[in-house]
Amino acid sequence: MAVTRRNLFRAAQWIFAGLVLLFAGRALFDQWNLAEARFIHVHLKCGSLLLASLIVLATYAVLIEGWRRVLQAWGGRLNYLSAARIWCISNLGKYVPGNVWSLTAMGVMSRNRGISAVAATASSVIMQMLTLTLGLAVVLLTGSELIGQPLLVGAAALVLVGLILFAPRILPPLTRVIGRITGREIQEPRIPAGTVWGASIAAGVTWILYGVAFRIFTTGVLGSAPGATLSYIAVYTAAYILGFISPIAPAGLGVREVALAAGMAQFGLATEGDAALVALTARLWLTIVELIPSGIFIAVAAVRRRETSI
Repeated sequence: MAVTRRNLFRAAQWIFAGLVLLFAGRALFDQWNLAEARFIHVHLKCGSLLLASLIVLATYAVLIEGWRRVLQAWGGRLNYLSAARIWCISNLGKYVPGNVWSLTAMGVMSRNRGISAVAATASSVIMQMLTLTLGLAVVLLTGSELIGQPLLVGAAALVLVGLILFAPRILPPLTRVIGRITGREIQEPRIPAGTVWGASIAAGVTWILYGVAFRIFTTGVLGSAPGATLSYIAVYTAAYILGFISPIAPAGLGVREVALAAGMAQFGLATEGDAALVALTARLWLTIVELIPSGIFIAVAAVRRRETSI
């Protein structure tokens, strides 16, 4: 009976995954039809694209340090280079459907460095929770003009910020609950409040940097980026969060692009065709930027293995 239920659950997961990918593919196809006519008129500004890429790489550096600090407070110590290697390579797991492979890879790689896999993955989950919470607050604050209801938006943002402020007290009981649910003994974190708040500030800064980079990227693709920088921050942050919480689509494929194009059009940042063009090229751009540090770490490791085998 249990086996039958498990098989039915797996079948339902695959059906759901297929539907998500089907709708994502259809949405991308529609976006391609809108953007196709614009491709022949595109004149990329390499300087803007390079600057945007450097800013995104800087956000990675900030997030890595935030994760490393939380991990250190949990008892795991990694130098920055080792932490960057684990973070960058394991991050490639998000391109596999399921949203669990990044954490799995991070746990395995951390264990190979003598770090508790539970501490590494739990620290990453905490960092993700802080980042998503700050991201929601950023969307509410930067997109308040379009959302309307300023009092409601302000109240919601204050609640989210309050969760961050009280996070040091919330984390221990939350860990106990997760332990009971999973049936695993998880060491209760004793993360200093300063570490949690520092990681929260880092997360908030990265959303702002992402939005600024996105506006510069838009300039590099379209030649100009009309509208306020706050609008680009709101659109990019909201689209990224929607793609991240998508349960099946790898790296938010399709979900992020649709949300990005819709948000740009809604904020008046671009026409539908231009917005679709930016959304599609942004996917290619960010994928390449993510692959650069990961590829460097993988190549260096391959060279070292070859040298030691000689």
